[in-house]
Amino acid sequence: MQRQRKAIESQLCDLYAQEDQILTAMCESGRSEPTAKESETLEAIRAQMKPLKQERDRLDAITKEQVSAIGKAEFAKEENAMNTKVPAKAIASKNTLFASHQDAYDVGQWARAVFTGSEQAYDHCRDRGILNAMSTTSNPAGGFLVPEPLENAIIELREQYGAFRQNASVVQMGDAVMILPKVAGEVTSYWVGEAATITASDATVQQVKLDAKKMATLTTMSSELSEDSVVSVAELLARSVAYSFAVSEDQAGFNGDGTSTYGGIVGLSGALAAGSKITATSNLTFGALTFANFEAVVGKCKRYGLNQKWYISRAGWANSMQRLMNAAGGVTMAELAAGAQPSFLGFPVVWSEVLESRTTGTTGATACYFGDLQAGAYLGNRRGVSIAIDGSRYFEQDVLALRATQRLDINVHDRGDATNAGGLVALVFG
Repeated sequence: MQRQRKAIESQLCDLYAQEDQILTAMCESGRSEPTAKESETLEAIRAQMKPLKQERDRLDAITKEQVSAIGKAEFAKEENAMNTKVPAKAIASKNTLFASHQDAYDVGQWARAVFTGSEQAYDHCRDRGILNAMSTTSNPAGGFLVPEPLENAIIELREQYGAFRQNASVVQMGDAVMILPKVAGEVTSYWVGEAATITASDATVQQVKLDAKKMATLTTMSSELSEDSVVSVAELLARSVAYSFAVSEDQAGFNGDGTSTYGGIVGLSGALAAGSKITATSNLTFGALTFANFEAVVGKCKRYGLNQKWYISRAGWANSMQRLMNAAGGVTMAELAAGAQPSFLGFPVVWSEVLESRTTGTTGATACYFGDLQAGAYLGNRRGVSIAIDGSRYFEQDVLALRATQRLDINVHDRGDATNAGGLVALVFG
């Protein structure tokens, strides 16, 4: 049946080409109407097209019914196999990316269709509505829509992996450039007597600009690997893209210096003014930091928000905060084994591996940050994650190119000034 349909499509393509040749000749000669001979030829061409189109539609209807029945049967078989071989509890714990077995199966079939060109998988995708109707099985470059469960998995994982995205104020950008208000100065309150005149005061409002920038990743995947384990490959792709995006966001949000390396974004490292920095004088490593250093940071930070946290690398945490707490005593083995959210001086600790992690030789580097990132920084989403697949660029190597992109911007607006700290403060080795 597939061969019949392809033969019909081939005949239709030839007829469309003949029709297009006549219409092109009309346009080039500046005529709006065909000649008598051209009209006769066009009528003959369209008369040949009509039965071919009807037969193609009839075959499509039959195929759709067959694919639907086969797809349901195969999915039921897959469900039954999973449920009989693996306990339900184990399935739920293993399936960390997708919300259901149906989602996992759909993504696996999408991967088979794209990576291996499987016609059976192609038919499943078409039946499930995750295939562009204008595509063919030989066009992995643009015919396949990314399944929603896969895109959702990437977005959710990116939010789990990224420390900056989890804690900054995330806004949806309605345009490529977005202006947001920021209160820079509050109104003034006065004690007044009965019938006394109240002194007027105004809040000072500044503007914060978000200008969407594109982040992208490109990787390749061999067709042999894809054929061996398509669902695992789809999971690997989701995790890899999500982790890559999250790390790049953290690098820009924490370490951005405004250069192209960070998409032109100025993060905490470059944004905070001198008044928002505390120098740990004569303490040049994590192992030398003291309680007094960290207490000075807390004391310097303005409480503009209610979500103040520490931001530090895991190695930095272990060699400074955890070391100090262990030396201070009072921690039981039961508490150490509980694995609770780490905290220090009464505030939660957030780990990010893009922050300083060297235990020696860190002179002048930022040991950690403290404050309310949600109140002090915006992360603007212009567009979600988009994935494209191309099988032509590395044709001679028999591999596929996978490209993922997203558009966003980060603006750290609570910077303090030369003498006064804002709601975010950095502890710097000195």
